[in-house]
Amino acid sequence: MPLEEAQDELKHLLVRCERWLRAVDEVSELLPDARDLGSDVERMEALRTRALSTMLKVALLGRQSSGKSFLISGLQGGLEYLPFIDEDGEQSDEYVGILPSSASPTTACPSTVIPVGDDPTVDAYGRGLLRVKFRGRADWVEVGTDLHRAEVAAYAAADGNRADRRSEHVNDHVERIELLISKARLPIKLFDLPGSESEDEERDEIMYEAWKEADCFIYVSQATEALTSNELRLIRDLYSHAVPARKRVLWVLSGIDRAAQREHNQAAWKNVLATNNQYLRDRYPSSERFIGEGFLPVSAALEAQAEFEEGKGRDGSALRRRGRMGELRDRLQGLLESGAGHKHLKLIGDEAGWVVRRRRRTIADVLDAHRVAVDQLEVQRDGLRQELEGMDESLQRMLAELNDELDRRIRKIQRPFNGLASELHRGLDGLIDAGNLSAEHVNEIGVRHVQLFNEWMTGPEGPGTLWERERAALDDSARLFLRSLFGEDTGSRLVGPEPLDLDSIPVANDGDNPWRAYGVVQDAANVLGVASPLAGGAVWLTTSLSLATIAVPVGAAVLAAIGIARITDFLRERESKIQQARQERKDMIDEQAKEARTGFEEMVRSDGRRVIDAAAEYHHRHRARLRATLDEIVQRMRAEDTEGSREIVRRLTPVEEQGRAIAADVQDLLDRNRTV
Repeated sequence: MPLEEAQDELKHLLVRCERWLRAVDEVSELLPDARDLGSDVERMEALRTRALSTMLKVALLGRQSSGKSFLISGLQGGLEYLPFIDEDGEQSDEYVGILPSSASPTTACPSTVIPVGDDPTVDAYGRGLLRVKFRGRADWVEVGTDLHRAEVAAYAAADGNRADRRSEHVNDHVERIELLISKARLPIKLFDLPGSESEDEERDEIMYEAWKEADCFIYVSQATEALTSNELRLIRDLYSHAVPARKRVLWVLSGIDRAAQREHNQAAWKNVLATNNQYLRDRYPSSERFIGEGFLPVSAALEAQAEFEEGKGRDGSALRRRGRMGELRDRLQGLLESGAGHKHLKLIGDEAGWVVRRRRRTIADVLDAHRVAVDQLEVQRDGLRQELEGMDESLQRMLAELNDELDRRIRKIQRPFNGLASELHRGLDGLIDAGNLSAEHVNEIGVRHVQLFNEWMTGPEGPGTLWERERAALDDSARLFLRSLFGEDTGSRLVGPEPLDLDSIPVANDGDNPWRAYGVVQDAANVLGVASPLAGGAVWLTTSLSLATIAVPVGAAVLAAIGIARITDFLRERESKIQQARQERKDMIDEQAKEARTGFEEMVRSDGRRVIDAAAEYHHRHRARLRATLDEIVQRMRAEDTEGSREIVRRLTPVEEQGRAIAADVQDLLDRNRTV
């Protein structure tokens, strides 16, 4: 179904969900467990905000002063053109954006611009709400709304004046900022990352975390200067991440208005455009998806001028056409329509549906307990007690069997790694010997390394392909075990088991569950940091995408891209002879293969544990339902009459029916959305 239609329908469903949760709160005294009901209401409000805003996450990369901040302001309609006459009578042009920008290096820390739509809980009018994360502090600090640009620059810009900050923040180190805006032209979250010359390792780590979160990338280059060898490393890193993860890259040549002078019988920016596109083709042959359509020339300044002219009642259409910003927005909108937007809505719908189903199931269990005929109470009580017997033992038995199976399956997928080093040597040794390990040569090695690993990982017998099969088999085993314990819901049992959809069960350790919950993304980040040889973990785990379409753990690719450059620098510092440098580079392939095996094992073990934890969570919830229903039955048996039960049934029945209808409508929307 069309994205806009799906978004509108989901918005109305989320409103219904929120109202229903408030109705549940009105009867919460009748329920055995109404804890965190207020949190569920807040969660639904947050889901509504997410559904209306950040449907696509875009990271902007490029050299310092490439125009990333300026472009973000223009993309979201937050760039204002202000012509004025200086003291000499000369006209000067000034532009005011939602993020600080200038000709000198500007962005001092990773910045994020987040549309929040008409969310009444966020005060983001005007230039938006500025939130700051300081080093050493756990929480975000809200600085203020609609701040003067100098105040924003004081926190976000390298040349900002700290005296313009709040007094209590003058000496604090800003780690990152967020700007929440209520008005935006696109429902996209934009990461403005510092230029490639940054040498702050902490900021590098934050940047790579943003890379993992991003759905796609915009690489920004200034129209006044062609790409240089200084950008080899950043683009190679981008290639190493984006290609395995199948994330699109949009290439943007910004500021064409500042390179409009004639050179070689055409505008100067056109020469830069041709040079940049050739730069990509030369260094990334056979990488059509990565290069895409090449650089798109744009000017946010020209569009801002067009809006100024139109505000004065004059025609700005020619300026708008020359600026080409509409074409860039169309490409981003195309990414939304082609899948990212629908995936975003599905995640929100899945979460909302789970909240409603969980609360409705509790209500339904209470109703079922109070509808039992009086003469059947003892029978139901004894049956529930029997079902509860041995639950702890069955849980431990299931965990032991599934963990043993996980170990067996991991050993199976590790076998191909025995041949990884040989495979890499066959593809790289000749290339290493063919050059002098210059920057260009290192880039060529890095690109080839990524391609080889990508193809090997996803080949018919590659570890990635094997793990998809092994994980599916582990999931089947978990389902079979649970089905053998609890059976199927035939409608004849007082507490029938819920549908066995382990992927939809959020696993979180709330202190009550007797097992450790493993979050795949968090575990991956903890196991392998950016500074480690396998930086970033596995793309197909951290982005929740299928390995059928995702090729390679990003860590091994980042190693191939970043690690080689660092090794080469080290060798140069030692003034190694070129032959020794080549041999040491080959020796590193063996070490890289070992690190790849270790890192991959950590990632798939975390993924497998997530299946096991979901099964344990299912077991825990079913036991909790049995216990709560037993308590209701015992309470009824102790009551003097059944009038209380009739009142409970009267009040809860309409609430349960409404929840059932909402859950069905959410699922129907998700089913129709999957056909896109």
